[in-house]
Amino acid sequence: MKKRRLFWLLLPSYWALTAVAIVVVALYAFHSTSTLYFQALENDIRTRAVLLAEHAFPLVESGNTEKIDALCKKLGKSVQTRFTVIMPDGIVVGDSDENPANMEDHGNRLEIQQALGGNAGMDRRFSRTLKQEMMYIAVPLKNENSEILCAVRASLPMTAIEAELNNMTVRIIFTSILTGVLAMGVCIFVVRRITEPLSGMGRAARQFAEGNFSHRIPAQQAVELDQLAESLNTMSEQLNKTLSTVIEQRNEQNAVLSSMDEGVLAIDKRERIIHMNRVAGEILGVNHSETKRELVQQVVRYANLQEFIKAVIGSQKAISRDLTLSGKNEKQIQASGTVLWNAENESMGALIVLRDVTQLRHLETVRSDFVANVSHELKTPITSIKGFVETLLSGDWNHGPDILRFLEIISQQAGRLNAIIDDLLTLSRLEQKEGHVMKEETRLAAVIETAIYLCQLQAGKKNIKVEMICPDDLTLEINAPLIEQALVNLIVNAVKYSEPEKSVLVLAEKQPDKVIIYVKDEGFGIDRKHLDRLFERFYRVDTARSRKLGGTGLGLSIVKHIMQAHEGTIRVESSVGIGSTFILTIPLKKAPEQR
Repeated sequence: MKKRRLFWLLLPSYWALTAVAIVVVALYAFHSTSTLYFQALENDIRTRAVLLAEHAFPLVESGNTEKIDALCKKLGKSVQTRFTVIMPDGIVVGDSDENPANMEDHGNRLEIQQALGGNAGMDRRFSRTLKQEMMYIAVPLKNENSEILCAVRASLPMTAIEAELNNMTVRIIFTSILTGVLAMGVCIFVVRRITEPLSGMGRAARQFAEGNFSHRIPAQQAVELDQLAESLNTMSEQLNKTLSTVIEQRNEQNAVLSSMDEGVLAIDKRERIIHMNRVAGEILGVNHSETKRELVQQVVRYANLQEFIKAVIGSQKAISRDLTLSGKNEKQIQASGTVLWNAENESMGALIVLRDVTQLRHLETVRSDFVANVSHELKTPITSIKGFVETLLSGDWNHGPDILRFLEIISQQAGRLNAIIDDLLTLSRLEQKEGHVMKEETRLAAVIETAIYLCQLQAGKKNIKVEMICPDDLTLEINAPLIEQALVNLIVNAVKYSEPEKSVLVLAEKQPDKVIIYVKDEGFGIDRKHLDRLFERFYRVDTARSRKLGGTGLGLSIVKHIMQAHEGTIRVESSVGIGSTFILTIPLKKAPEQR
């Protein structure tokens, strides 16, 4: 549909209304004037007819037709009116313009019939006698007894009236045209008064859209237009403030994202890139400024990362995964993905955070290899030292008390150093196999029973009872030796840090998606400030007590790595003087979907 300017939509309507109004007024004026003319003419003729009747009354009563005819001619000539006297039988006895003897019967004339009927009659018609349009008025002439003696008729030609009406028509048409032209000019002026401010506001709105918020629309004379101008000016101010805030927030966001060490990748539900920061572009080897609205598959060339993104979008929950980006320069990255929500709390895609850990993984490998190699190298001399000390402590040697005490200290410290080396080797193996340990379906109760059995000797020395509560039919996919080692470490710690005659409880329960194992003791408890660092290597809550009890500071760290190898978690709840509860959570393997 072709659009037109408001000026050309309003102007024809104004013109049409003006034209209709002028035509209606002109027609009304013409009708009123012509009616007025005819009424004036009718009254004038009627007056002349009555005048003739008054003069003709004596003559009609006497029956002197000659004098009646002479009277008609005399008065008709003096007032320039045609007078006619008609008897009740239709015979003309007097006429100002013709010889009555030559005139036909007038009894059938409309005005004569009305007059002979007792009322004044009127008619307009073409006179065959005078050869022109005439107006006839006839009045009855009555005697004292109200008997109709005759009809007296007066008539005037319509020529003058028609000429006057024609002149009047010309004047009305000329006046109407002149008025119409003036009205059209006024309409143009009025429509422009309406449309020009609106056009100005439209131009101002376009300037606002282009970012020129300093422009202001001047005040308008019309209240409605002035209110609209004020509203647009207010909108401009608000838009300026809002846009400034948005730009500031965007700059802050870009500054934050650009300064991050991690790569950030925002993707919508159709797998199109919403935003990619500089670090993400460097990790993926693309120009981050040219990726907006591009499909992920066109930008990300790594199949495993594409699968991870699809998994995040489809899962509607947070996912973390270590990925290897193969290529000319192989990269190890940590990918974390979570759902991206909009203001209406509806899912609109996914937010992927990529962290290049290639150097970190290399350092961890170097560290792990160093620890393993050093531990292996230390194992042999420590074993030799322990062997020689045990030989010197045997009964074949006769040592003094001081030498025996020194040898026992050497043996004790060598044993402690050997335990530390064993734990370091265990940690190294776990780090190398993390996420890749062999697992098989195992009855959990048997694993817990074995762990408790291995700790019975230490528990028996302090008369501590270790109890177990576990469903006999509870099975899950685990590496039994590793879970057993984790439980042994926790039970041994519970026994070490409990007073004699206390108890330790190992409780296992199955939930829909996981198995939880609780190791509860009634020991000394742990202050809240130590809980966050409890699983760090060599971290000790009470250094003096730990050394006295022979701890290496690596047991809980080993448990944490065993849980990570099973994609599980460990946490602790503790109160000083009441005891501690270590909570192991192992996720259950999901059954394959039925097809």
